[in-house]
Amino acid sequence: MGIYLLIFVFLVVALAALFLAVRSLVSKTWFLQWLRGTIGILAIIGAVLSVLLIVNLIQYGTADEGQVIATLAFAEVNDQEYDVELTDSANNRKLYRVNGDQWQLDVRLIKFSSWFDGDLPAFKLDRLSGRYLSLEQQNNSQSKAYDLADVFWVDTWGWFAKQRWLEALQVKYGSATYMPMADGAIYQIRLFQDGLDASAVNDQAKEALSAWQ
Repeated sequence: MGIYLLIFVFLVVALAALFLAVRSLVSKTWFLQWLRGTIGILAIIGAVLSVLLIVNLIQYGTADEGQVIATLAFAEVNDQEYDVELTDSANNRKLYRVNGDQWQLDVRLIKFSSWFDGDLPAFKLDRLSGRYLSLEQQNNSQSKAYDLADVFWVDTWGWFAKQRWLEALQVKYGSATYMPMADGAIYQIRLFQDGLDASAVNDQAKEALSAWQ
């Protein structure tokens, strides 16, 4: 609910700024024309920025407590090399090639902390990466981290994270604990009030997790 309120606020700002811009730019008096023209241009800029924020925010999803927001299925290609099928909460599937022994999924989280304590954070998948257990391998590897955010034109995430005056807004990363990769293993990522939880779904994943621990 909190994320939708934020979208509504920016929508109101965008409409108000657009109305002010149009009203200012149609003035017939020279000085008022200049003054209102300046205000109108600033209002247009404010409207454009608000629309950009809205476009970014509507890409975030919402979930109930403990709901699965991502499922990862692993297929071994070579030693320490896996194809990973990632299925998101909207049942969209994509395939990635990940190198290493373990995987991690990072998620962007936005939440109104003081207004909607019962709400879970709105979320957006951010990055899928792998790592080697061997420090030497990790330092010498060219393993790739995949950007999952799929940002439209301008990424406002960094802007939100830097706005300390927005005390009611919590903007942070959630990360699933590093988990072992194994052929045939399937894991699920669930969203809770206190963050993310990665769990093994099938026997292959449970065996890999048991051997790793």
